[in-house]
Amino acid sequence: MIRRDSPFVSLLVTAGLLAAATAAGALLRAAGLQEATVVVTYVLAVIGVALATPGGPWCLIAAALSVLAFNFFFAAPTLSLAALDPAMPGTFAVMFVVALLAGHVAARLRLQARAAEAARLQAQALLDLSGRLQDCTAPDDVVAAMARSAAELLGRSFVWYPARGDARSLGDRAAFPFPTGATVADERTVALRALANGSPTGASTEAFGSAAGLYLPVGPSAAPRGVAGILPAADLSPEQLKLWRSVCGLAALALDRVAALRAREEAAVRIREERTRADLLRSISHDLRTPLTSISGNADVLLDAGAALDAGTRRQLLATIRDDASWLRATVENLLTVTRLEEGGVRPQADAELVDDLVEEALRHAAGDAGHVVTFEAPPEPLLVRVDPALAVQALVNLVNNAVAHTPAGSRVTVHAAREGAQVSIIVADDGPGIPDAEKDRVFEAFHTSGGALADGTRSVGLGLSVCRAVARAHGGTITVRDNMPHGAVFSLTLPAEEVPDV
Repeated sequence: MIRRDSPFVSLLVTAGLLAAATAAGALLRAAGLQEATVVVTYVLAVIGVALATPGGPWCLIAAALSVLAFNFFFAAPTLSLAALDPAMPGTFAVMFVVALLAGHVAARLRLQARAAEAARLQAQALLDLSGRLQDCTAPDDVVAAMARSAAELLGRSFVWYPARGDARSLGDRAAFPFPTGATVADERTVALRALANGSPTGASTEAFGSAAGLYLPVGPSAAPRGVAGILPAADLSPEQLKLWRSVCGLAALALDRVAALRAREEAAVRIREERTRADLLRSISHDLRTPLTSISGNADVLLDAGAALDAGTRRQLLATIRDDASWLRATVENLLTVTRLEEGGVRPQADAELVDDLVEEALRHAAGDAGHVVTFEAPPEPLLVRVDPALAVQALVNLVNNAVAHTPAGSRVTVHAAREGAQVSIIVADDGPGIPDAEKDRVFEAFHTSGGALADGTRSVGLGLSVCRAVARAHGGTITVRDNMPHGAVFSLTLPAEEVPDV
């Protein structure tokens, strides 16, 4: 395929434009116009050659040929290179100089226009890269954006060597061949020199100039984030090298921003953990004091005056001690469960379990209350779930206790289950006052309080619903809350279903 800037194409363009100028000159002479108008057509032809060809010698050739063509076709005697008019040689010289200068100016303007367009395209490319880097949230995203720029702007392969923690060694390289299927040489030694020197190394530089790639450290000179390389780099122009340095500069800023964002997120996590720890200590110190004081006080009464008390009073004191101790045990179990599940310290020992058995076991362990009616509406067909039975029962106990604790005396709490695709939803509904919309997204947070009341009971550290969420997540399920009509709340715990075997 013949290139547009090849000598053959330039020759055809020059010949065509001069032929067109000659034809136009013939028409102008036939119309009775003077020779000066013909000279203008040849000057325009030379300008056209300057714009349509690489310029340089072609302008000189076009100017010389235009003088010869004017002499041959239009100067008397025509169709001859002889000139009868003594002033013609001067005219030819002026025509040649004017045509040559006009062509040279046109060629320079064309080059300047091309340079301006190239600069605009580079600026647009850097602007697009900056926009892509703004969307990066991880170092790998920034590296991928650099690889894309190397392919689109330079047509080169890209390699990335991440700096290790001490910024004195490099990790495993990531190569992005371009075009697809191309192999990329591993020049780790050259990249290490670039990291150590803090300056470009490789092709087109004094250090390792025979290398195939050019390697630039990316990031602060004191602690680079890594080394970026492009291959091959021996034939890169100064403009391309400048463009690539700009790409690396933008990438360095993006990596700094990502690192700062990650550090800020880690700081936020630490602050959140410290706040959670403080909330835990505050809740435990406040909420455990009441049952412990009750247990200690009732035990002292029994020890000091037990013989003087009637049987009914002694039984009531013992029942209070038992209830407070049961509450403390349940609180400790919730605390241990949510901590282990959230940290991955406990893996559910899942097995196929009948939903009816899980709910009935939970209702036997749930806090009894004569003022509430708790019923279980068994599903019409047996439902199996694959769960850890101990964790599932604990979650259901917390849901029932939460419903009883947050509804006034006389309220009803209903438990039922239904199959929903590959999940089984166990639903605990009450007809109490319900939960405000602003609180629905936060009721499953540990230690969350609403209006001065804890999230899952008036005497609790606020872990019951948090345990339910942790149990659901550990089994690959979910837990949600919505309004009950006309009033109340509905908690739905979804767990993975297990197919009922054919008998």
